[in-house]
Amino acid sequence: MKDAELRAEIGEMVNAGFGGAQFFETPGLAHPNDLRPPERFLWGAPHWARRVETALRAARDHDFRIDFQVSSGWPWNSPAVSGRFSALAQQQLVFGHREVTGPSRFSGVPPRPGDVDPRAARPVAAVAARLQAPAVLDAKHTMDLTPTLDGQGRVHWTVPEGRWVVFGFWQVPTGQQSNDSTRPNDPLVLDQLNPDATRAATADLDQRLLNHLGPLAAEVADRFHEDSLEFQFTGLLWTGRFLEEFRARRGYDLTGFLPALAVVGWHSDDLEATQQVYDFSGCVGRRIRHDYNETLTELWVDHHVRPARAWARGHGLDFQGRGHMLTMDVVAVNKAYAAPDADPFDGPVGFTRTLTSGGRLAGHEIASLEIGDITHGDYMITPEALKYLADKGFVGGANELVLHGYPYKTAHGAGWPSWWPWSSEYDLAGREFGFGEGFTPALPLWRHLRPLTDYFARAQTVLRAGCPVTDIAIYRDVQGYGRVDDPRTDERGDPLLNAALAGSGYSFDIVDPGSLTHEDTAVRDGRLVVRAPGYAALVVELDASKHQGVVDCSDAMSAAVARRLVTFARDGLPIVFVGRFPDRGVSYRDAQREDVLVRDAVAHLRRSPRVRLVRDEAGVPAALEQLGVRPDMSFDRPQQVYGVHRRTRTGDYWFLCNTSAAFDETIRLVGGATARFTASFAVGDRAPDLWDLWTGEVRPLGRFRVGDGRIAVPVELAPGESTVIGFERPVGRHIESTTAEAVVVRGHELRLRSTRSGAVTARLDDGRTVTVDFGTLPAPLEPEHWSLHVDGALPSGRERHTLRLERLADWRTLPRLRATSGTGTYRTTVTLDEHWTGRGRGAYLELGRVEGGVQVRVNGRRVHPAGVAPVRIDVGAFLRPGRNAIEVEVATTLKNRLTALAEEGVPGYSRFLKRPVRTQPYGLLGPVRLVPYAEHGVEG
Repeated sequence: MKDAELRAEIGEMVNAGFGGAQFFETPGLAHPNDLRPPERFLWGAPHWARRVETALRAARDHDFRIDFQVSSGWPWNSPAVSGRFSALAQQQLVFGHREVTGPSRFSGVPPRPGDVDPRAARPVAAVAARLQAPAVLDAKHTMDLTPTLDGQGRVHWTVPEGRWVVFGFWQVPTGQQSNDSTRPNDPLVLDQLNPDATRAATADLDQRLLNHLGPLAAEVADRFHEDSLEFQFTGLLWTGRFLEEFRARRGYDLTGFLPALAVVGWHSDDLEATQQVYDFSGCVGRRIRHDYNETLTELWVDHHVRPARAWARGHGLDFQGRGHMLTMDVVAVNKAYAAPDADPFDGPVGFTRTLTSGGRLAGHEIASLEIGDITHGDYMITPEALKYLADKGFVGGANELVLHGYPYKTAHGAGWPSWWPWSSEYDLAGREFGFGEGFTPALPLWRHLRPLTDYFARAQTVLRAGCPVTDIAIYRDVQGYGRVDDPRTDERGDPLLNAALAGSGYSFDIVDPGSLTHEDTAVRDGRLVVRAPGYAALVVELDASKHQGVVDCSDAMSAAVARRLVTFARDGLPIVFVGRFPDRGVSYRDAQREDVLVRDAVAHLRRSPRVRLVRDEAGVPAALEQLGVRPDMSFDRPQQVYGVHRRTRTGDYWFLCNTSAAFDETIRLVGGATARFTASFAVGDRAPDLWDLWTGEVRPLGRFRVGDGRIAVPVELAPGESTVIGFERPVGRHIESTTAEAVVVRGHELRLRSTRSGAVTARLDDGRTVTVDFGTLPAPLEPEHWSLHVDGALPSGRERHTLRLERLADWRTLPRLRATSGTGTYRTTVTLDEHWTGRGRGAYLELGRVEGGVQVRVNGRRVHPAGVAPVRIDVGAFLRPGRNAIEVEVATTLKNRLTALAEEGVPGYSRFLKRPVRTQPYGLLGPVRLVPYAEHGVEG
């Protein structure tokens, strides 16, 4: 890396509208034949530290923020836990097993898995359990054989009558390195359950970087970042003192019940890989695994997150992490980090909502979201796709976006358009699948990125203003996110309850057991207050409290939570149970007593007038209505629209998104349905305004109804479309209903607008009804002839094409453009008379289908900054009598050009022939229409 290039690239990011970046070092994904000395490109080397200093100083000059990864790649790895310090590296619990029949004699080393190196294995326990049935164990007949081990580590045991399984449990290093690792001596992942490992890794960062650059880092950076917990080992996450910690925290000895943890692949990032080999009969195993998970969560927070945050704060920063891949209480973990960090790929809104809930419960201002990391998406991601991913994240509770990513321009052996570690010819670290987008100025769509980053910045500003206001708390004992084959989730793994609530306008957070049992949590003025302003009701969904068939609390709740629910209901909180009440506790410790306490609490809840039981998710909104709980934003009919609500001292604001669209294989938005509905907002007598995140304009809405302390506003959102509606100003004159297409407010004047000829009526807020006759409007106009000038992107230089088009078409169907990526400028002219441009006349421009980033000019003036084609653009103010020039600029991805280079056999591009999709649609496809409208004041 070179100083001048680093400074230039930070300047490019600033000019494109970004406010900061995360340093993400991936030296393991460099060229495999790079023979330069390792200190020239390895993380933590002096050369690296000097380049970090250069970047920090350049960022300070631009008032640009740079946050740090805590290590190269992910998960957190460190030289301080490698080599002679490897005792601090990540550990796992593995097991071997052998079935025996008694009476007999067993002598030998406790069974080990066949792939375990005996030299690296440390015995944890030897346990025997009687078989009741194939793979089913009797919890009343287990024996801890560990005391029988002799000096050679052999068990000597007289087997009682019956069939038994002898287990050997061993602690072994996972051997996991960073997921970008390609060298055998690369650092190991640390043992995040051991505080000594976290302290060693942070001390190493001090020595390599912060002892020299600490004050500069505090001036420029905000947070250290721990990336994804993607693990490939097949054992259980473990640490040397796990049994002692378990006994102290759960109150019983786990040793004799370790067979309940006879699970393979539980912590693997492959959700389909989990296999329960043996288990105790009944719910014993489920209780023990829940206790294991609870201990794992506490150790992760106490021994890793809190020490790391204390260290970061000592440097004037903080520490955030991505705690969702591991099987633990993801809400509790995200409460502990300084900021939740979601990485949903193209996942459901509920995924993001679950993770960000932890941050809101803890009172954190920021909830971060990574977007753009779509598998097989290298050089395919459009502004439309980015915006939809961001908008789904925003309604999921995020308010900080991180794009994946901006690559350093050059690397040894890298070709055009730049080095991008997740799109490599060299199958580095087993990654040939193409991942995410390398956003650099080499991309044609880079020229359209600034309007999009301005949109994102305005959205983030709105979503950080004031405080969040959320209607419903959903109780789920969420032990990991990503459940397999669950009938109560949709095809993406999102609980059906989420859609049932959002479809009626309810916003929601997920609350963990610890939040409900915290001593400060209480019902005040009928609301459940974890953090002000609290929640209007609690919905309990036990069926969502399971994970991969290993943890299952779908019939269970801790006695501590159940008893708090009784108190909450007594104090007036509405509570709705979905499907069932709990029938047992969650822990193995004193299980019978906990079951009695839970059933006693349920008996009280059943008698409470503030509690309802509904058969399924669809019945929850009606039950909430019966209990007097209306959402702050309600719909007149169910919609696939999610919303988030913020409140400041001056007003209330809702961000809404129609989430019905999906991506097809070319990463195009497809499907879904336009949402047309009336949204009713509980804001008293404040009038609605439309906040345009593309322009920053706030436009008053002139059509709404006032009643019962609510404002009813008609809303229309196309699939994937979003909007912000704010309420600050007092209600003034307005129109309650109209047959006109739109109401426009100009100063203090209300005006009706229509694209249809003839008369319309409007009912005013004072009860009067007025009629306006718009006369005859001309028919919509569809331009017939277009010129197209294309600046094509090439590895060296540019190619230029000029075409005359009789009809609009996908570039792939035009022989001269079949292999072209770049920027296309479409031009046409239309001649308009006074029926289009006279007083009270104008027109909308409908672009139809656009494949690429877009900018529109009429008569040489940009009509709107939106980089994603709106359904309609009001161009009335830009039209004039006579000839009018319309210009539509479309910027594409690089996908089609890169595939063409691969098909031509150009070295360095063959990977694009392996992708499931080789090309994308490009261009302005239309139909393009100019639709006239007439506008008239209601008093005229």
